[in-house]
Amino acid sequence: MKAMKKTNKTLMTICVVTMLTVLSCSKDSGNNQTTTTVAEDKQHITSTFNDFYSCLNALDDGDLSNFMLYSLFNATNNTYNDSYLKSLSNQFENQFGKMVINDKFQFATRTGVYTYNSTIQVWTRQSNSSGITLLFPSTASQSTPDSELTLSTYNDTYTSYNSQSYWVPNAASLQLKRNGTTVFSLNLSNVTFDTSTNFTMPTNMDLTVFTAPFTHTFHWGRVSSTEFQLTYNSSTPQGCGTSSVTNVKLYDADYGNITSVKDDVKLVNGTLTEGNLKVVYAINVQGLAPYSDPTPNQINSNADAEVFYNNQKIGDLTYTKVNDKVEIFIVYTDGTSENVNTYVGDFETRVRSIFSRFL
Repeated sequence: MKAMKKTNKTLMTICVVTMLTVLSCSKDSGNNQTTTTVAEDKQHITSTFNDFYSCLNALDDGDLSNFMLYSLFNATNNTYNDSYLKSLSNQFENQFGKMVINDKFQFATRTGVYTYNSTIQVWTRQSNSSGITLLFPSTASQSTPDSELTLSTYNDTYTSYNSQSYWVPNAASLQLKRNGTTVFSLNLSNVTFDTSTNFTMPTNMDLTVFTAPFTHTFHWGRVSSTEFQLTYNSSTPQGCGTSSVTNVKLYDADYGNITSVKDDVKLVNGTLTEGNLKVVYAINVQGLAPYSDPTPNQINSNADAEVFYNNQKIGDLTYTKVNDKVEIFIVYTDGTSENVNTYVGDFETRVRSIFSRFL
């Protein structure tokens, strides 16, 4: 395994921010290819982020958020009380034993339908070999169960990572309902591993997660012995959506000696798509390896990111030092440029405002 020098933390932050500039939840507005002016391009970027914040509001107002906040965690005035949730879990284990023993989830021996009686604070069990179902009131003050958590499928496999062994799920199907409406679900399938070394390398995975109202799909696959690809898509019935493709190339297939991303990754490239806005990027990690503190010119020589709208290029993302701090700028087609903070500078403030109930 070829050793690589540690890249500067600033560079890693820049890479993340670059991706975050478009990795958000916006509303799809079609795919009409038209020529736009720089002024229009700026407005399109602004509109994308406005849609992003609207989608965050949809998540905050969604059934899952409300269920978790006002039911299981009994949130009031930004304080959380998880005593009810703990009481459900503790009583279950007191009656039926721990769900995880020796790092292995006890699915086969815990199948059944369990109903919680909040009056006497006891679970009752009915035999059922097809899965684990928990029926319980969503709040401590209720007497009638209105929530249902079902793990209908579960399987795991023994894996090894750096001489440590773990049971890891390779198939699972989980669903949470309240008053018959699904607020959360998870489906894990098609999971495979390469076990030829003491580092069990995942080679394939399909995962679908529903967090009302968002549906998220992930696929991880091995393209060749040294190349892997991760794809992600999310959407809502209201039109929010994100997609990304990330390709990772390793130095070699010696999985057993993998130590970290910075020491073993040779190249990362991919696309990030938000409605009609898309970024195509590539990072030559190998080229940046010799620099412990790369300059903006060294970063720009080994990293490339192009911005498109309706498949028409509208600019490039570059790195510039401003007051001894590396900043990301977008250079438009007419040669003008501006700091991406124009669009993301108030990101944290707005997100904290949207999720103030949680924070």
